[in-house]
Amino acid sequence: MKKLKSVLTSRWALFICGLASCLAFAPYFIFPILWFSFALLAAKNDHATHKAAFLNTFCFGAGLGVTGMNWLAHAMLLGDGYYAWLVPIIWIGFGLFFGLYYGLTGWLASFAKSGVPRWLSFAGWFCILEWVRGWAFSGFPWNVVGNIWNGYLPILQVVSVVGVYGLGLLTVLLFTTPNFGRKLKPTLFSVLALALVYGFGSWRLYDAPKETVWGVHLRVVQPNVPCTLKWDPKEAQNNINKMIHLSKENNADVTHVIWPESAVSFLININERARTQLMPAIRQGAVLITGAMRGVDEKDRSVANSLVVLDDLTDIKAIYDKAHLVPFGEYTPLRGILPLDKFVPFDSDIVAGPGPRTIRIDKAPVAGPLVCYEAIFSGEVVEKKRRPQWMIHVTNDGWYGLSAGPHHHFAMAQTRAVEEGLPLVRSANTGISGVIDPYGRIWGSLGLDETGVVDSPLPRAISPTPFSQYGNRIPLFLAVVCLLLSLYFKKSA
Repeated sequence: MKKLKSVLTSRWALFICGLASCLAFAPYFIFPILWFSFALLAAKNDHATHKAAFLNTFCFGAGLGVTGMNWLAHAMLLGDGYYAWLVPIIWIGFGLFFGLYYGLTGWLASFAKSGVPRWLSFAGWFCILEWVRGWAFSGFPWNVVGNIWNGYLPILQVVSVVGVYGLGLLTVLLFTTPNFGRKLKPTLFSVLALALVYGFGSWRLYDAPKETVWGVHLRVVQPNVPCTLKWDPKEAQNNINKMIHLSKENNADVTHVIWPESAVSFLININERARTQLMPAIRQGAVLITGAMRGVDEKDRSVANSLVVLDDLTDIKAIYDKAHLVPFGEYTPLRGILPLDKFVPFDSDIVAGPGPRTIRIDKAPVAGPLVCYEAIFSGEVVEKKRRPQWMIHVTNDGWYGLSAGPHHHFAMAQTRAVEEGLPLVRSANTGISGVIDPYGRIWGSLGLDETGVVDSPLPRAISPTPFSQYGNRIPLFLAVVCLLLSLYFKKSA
């Protein structure tokens, strides 16, 4: 009985560590919490059996899933609370989702010998399974460990070489160093390695230029329209008027106005008369870039969630259709089986676009558009054969209120800018909007629940980074090296 109580106590401790680990991510960035919790997890797993290692890491991951995704509950409570019953299901579901991925990592690592081999094996499998989580079953790379460093810009610079999964691999190696905290040498090794990473980033940022694209003056609009009013037909005109007012006030130098995702609620390519009402937002010779719903097929009434480029006569110059759709947000998986419907108020599911594209923008460099959570997918945000010179990210994020969710989303967009070596301009309905340069520096921003604009020049892109050229092959190669080294040390032990 005492042994059972001891086991339960240790598993509960790991679950609590997982709960607390969400504080390492945005907006808190208290990374020592994750350092402590991973060290405890590694100590518990060092001599654990396959089953025990799975359960240990499952409990840790489940705790992280419950708290790390709790901001999703806010969307369920909007309006009349029709979906409120889903809140506990979401918590349990994401607890199981993260728990299974973490548990599988611990189980696979447990086949390595204790000590250095298991340490290397855990880091390698952790990186691989984080990457798998980023694409399997449409992908959900949220709370990727490398994103804890967005609050520490010098350390974040490493993603320009190894990507966010590679930074996660380095982080796990440091945080699970054998005997960390119990012996001086491993502790010094971990601290010194972190200092070296910080030194690389500081060197990269030292005298990093702040060059701009000549003649481009951006205005990023954040209308701060509540989601309860965004799709209300009675409020549609007021919402448009609000964005027009923000766009044209003191805009003598503005060349490009950017509105958030689905800022235009009517079908922009079909309703030409309604489209002309946007003209006051665009001064002569300027360009409007907006999120909008686009009619795809009138027969089946299908629509796309799009980014649309308009000239000063509101003629459509370029269109990008969102490719990575949100399950239950824009389409319903297993329709007819699950008793659920999507949240976007259209009769049919949203139609997916073909994937990353580079589009032409009048009087500006070619751009890579991103709609909503497409910005969270490392290595999948730009067209590889035709590299853009900046990224335009339009999103809503109003579903999640003043929770941690929009902070997470902004941080991941910031990571994409550093990975790709490209500036990223972000317009979010209720925040966080901003202009980010290729080094992740924020040139201007508006916080959550703020109404206003960000006026900024367009930062100039830098030369392609190693990650932009080779993508996630780099972190996966490093993960395989760790696994091979774990086999080598196992044989030489």
